[in-house]
Amino acid sequence: MKFIVVSNGNICDFSLIRKVIDKDAIIICADGGARYLFKMNILPHVIIGDLDSLDEELKDFFKKKNVDFYKFPQKKDYTDTELAIEYALSKGATEIIFLGAIGSRMDHTIANITLLLPLVKKGIKAKVIDDYNEIVIVNKDLKIKGEIGEILSIIPISEKVEGITLKGLEYPLNDATISMGETIGISNRFIETQAKISIKKGNILVIKARD
Repeated sequence: MKFIVVSNGNICDFSLIRKVIDKDAIIICADGGARYLFKMNILPHVIIGDLDSLDEELKDFFKKKNVDFYKFPQKKDYTDTELAIEYALSKGATEIIFLGAIGSRMDHTIANITLLLPLVKKGIKAKVIDDYNEIVIVNKDLKIKGEIGEILSIIPISEKVEGITLKGLEYPLNDATISMGETIGISNRFIETQAKISIKKGNILVIKARD
């Protein structure tokens, strides 16, 4: 089951949301992410969080539209986005796409990206998408589509990532090891319309970027 989590970060390209959201997906707004859907006349299924980023007018609007609310206290152990993940998992999520997860608050941005890791370990397909990036975490194998010349970067998020093999990219690798803090994986480029990434041990961030 596919879930879309819309958080309160930066979303400028509303056409991006329309491309990602499909009729079969369950839409969860993490608090202020509901503002973006309101502007687009899209109704979420659920709004979750402490609701400190939504004014009363918006709350009333969504309540009248029978949107479900799950309110939590401001002083809580989890971010609104993590609460949205827990809800999605409780409903049988097999895929979660995050919109609005990247913003000016670097602490929230980094935290939201690292939320991908436990999902990947659970076998859940998970991706962060913003106006310029698609971000996933890989711990085994990945096939990723892209346009020829498009940028693809890999960043270790384990002390060492071993057995890295890259195909379909300008700078291939074969059974390589990259340590955290090394930047050899930055700004590779597609030379085919599909790249293949595999690793034997560790976790890497894979970022398909647009300037």
